[in-house]
Amino acid sequence: MNPIKKLTLWATALTLSSLMISACSKESGDKSLVNTEGVSAKVLLELHYTSVPLMDSLVIDCMGADTIHLVKTPDEHSLELDLFPHEHWKFQAKLYANGSLMQIGDVEAALEAGQTTEINLKMRPLAGFIYLRIPLGFGNPTNIAYGQMELQSKDSLFTYLMQIEDSDGVFRTDLLPLETSYRLKITLYDIQDNNIYQVEDSLFLSPDVPVPSLELKSLRGKAKISIESAENANLEIELNLPATKRTPQMNDLVITEFLSAPLKTDSSQYEFIEIYNGSIDTISLEGCTIGTGAAGNKAWEILVREIAPGEALVFGDTSANTPSAFKNTSTWGDLTNTKSSIVLQCNGIILDSLFYSNAQDSATVVPNYNNPSKNPQSTQLDIHRWQARNLGESWFLGVPSPGDLKQSP
Repeated sequence: MNPIKKLTLWATALTLSSLMISACSKESGDKSLVNTEGVSAKVLLELHYTSVPLMDSLVIDCMGADTIHLVKTPDEHSLELDLFPHEHWKFQAKLYANGSLMQIGDVEAALEAGQTTEINLKMRPLAGFIYLRIPLGFGNPTNIAYGQMELQSKDSLFTYLMQIEDSDGVFRTDLLPLETSYRLKITLYDIQDNNIYQVEDSLFLSPDVPVPSLELKSLRGKAKISIESAENANLEIELNLPATKRTPQMNDLVITEFLSAPLKTDSSQYEFIEIYNGSIDTISLEGCTIGTGAAGNKAWEILVREIAPGEALVFGDTSANTPSAFKNTSTWGDLTNTKSSIVLQCNGIILDSLFYSNAQDSATVVPNYNNPSKNPQSTQLDIHRWQARNLGESWFLGVPSPGDLKQSP
């Protein structure tokens, strides 16, 4: 199911002179403009909308004694304004996703001076779409050259070509009608035009599920795979194809994030290192260590025995602050706050490493945050620049997000 998000919007009015409003009311004879004493009305507007991929913006229009037009990002949760009292305020919200208007809702209310009014605005989907990312793996080892997705409804046939973005193949449809059943067929081809992967399924786009959750975790498996799912209006498909388990090779595992200087007075912070499996296989971690020092001479045994394709694994320090799911090493040594190296090696072979410093003096030095008076930022790799991860510009500082890969803002 797609989760329902709530956006809490505090509306309070743009500041204009009370004398101007009073004069305007008297001259126009509009009895609904009752703000003769310059007292504003407050509104608590709560928007309910379905969270979907590729959300672009949330547009809010407040129309009454004045007209206010707001453009916000969907992840913004609160906004404070002042509204003039008026008998007929209309609030309209529009959610844009995938480059188009996806959801809309409106509500009307009367606002009285000096009062706070709570308003719920439920948005409704106008259309749906399908968005699917397929992990091709770092370097595209299966040599996928192109792909095609067919959607067949009772009356129409739609065909979409796959776009290759970094190490993923991406299918993205235009807006599609709701309350419609579709037959989905995805075919992937190599450079010789051989059909090497095929998945078929059926789905139903409804107002409750305008964008079904589709996930293909690995391309390893049989040459052709057909999966039939039960018809269900709340369909959620997760295609887990069996992946090959093998020992790691260069460019399979990469270091993607670390935090070396957590705020000691904040019990929610801890040192950590994150790695990512960019291959399309399950990688064995037996004989692997993570640690510091130019040659990984301060190494800690990795206790987790494998990492699935397209998954991130976090190694946290041994403090009480660290979640138990992140305590994945035999021991832990201090990550130096100012500068040091981090080294990942398996069976004596260094698979990835970096040198970080809070005083950069080279293009190959990864930036590090060290300001003990403020909440720290972790150092994160822009995953789309994994091939250039030896350059400091491929890394950025941001809010710590262990286990969640980020793209440079």
